[in-house]
Formats: sequence, structure tokens, C-alpha cells
Amino acid sequence: MTHHAIQRTRERTGLKLKLSEKFITYALARGKSAEYFSANERNYILSKETKGDCIVLVYQSFFFIIDSAGRCVTMYAVPKWFGKKKHFDGKVKIKNVKRYSRFYTMFDEDAA
Repeated sequence: MTHHAIQRTRERTGLKLKLSEKFITYALARGKSAEYFSANERNYILSKETKGDCIVLVYQSFFFIIDSAGRCVTMYAVPKWFGKKKHFDGKVKIKNVKRYSRFYTMFDEDAA
């Protein structure tokens, strides 16, 4: 792991030095690569692999950028939508599930 990765982990997670080093070690051992995710998430991860020699691992809602030598270069948080379950009404994706369910449960109650 690089000094930059340790500093970014300390900055973005609020952990102390030894804990941030341990966090990176766990991410290298337990992190998931792009092949474990659905198509949208996989494409997002692959777009973050800007150079051909680096890979991205996801561990506890953080992306860890790993170089070809197996060292962690940096890390950053995943977007809010990443890893969330997608909801569909037929083939149409529902963007706001709470609003959708509130609107359509009102019609279901009238029909009953």
C-alpha cells in the first residue's frame, strides 16, 4: 500500500494510522471485483479502471484502486446508488420507490 492510500483512508474513513492500514489489508483480501456485480455497477467499475494495469475492488462501500504490483494506490467512496436494489414496473425502472408505492397503494385501496 502506498502512503497516499493510507492518507486517503485516514481522511475518508476517520480511522487512525494502524487501523487504516488494517482496513486496506482487509480490502485487498476481501474486496470484490467487477465480475461480482450487475451490469450497471460492473460498467461503472470498469469505467473507473482507466489504465489497463489497475483494478478496482469494492469493500465496505469504498472503491480501492489497486495497481499491477498489487499495491493499493488510492480509495474513495462509492456513489449512493451503487449496490442498491433496482425496482421495475414491467420494463420501466422506478426512480423513486417511496413515491411510487405511496401513489399506487392509494389506487389499490380504492379498487378493494
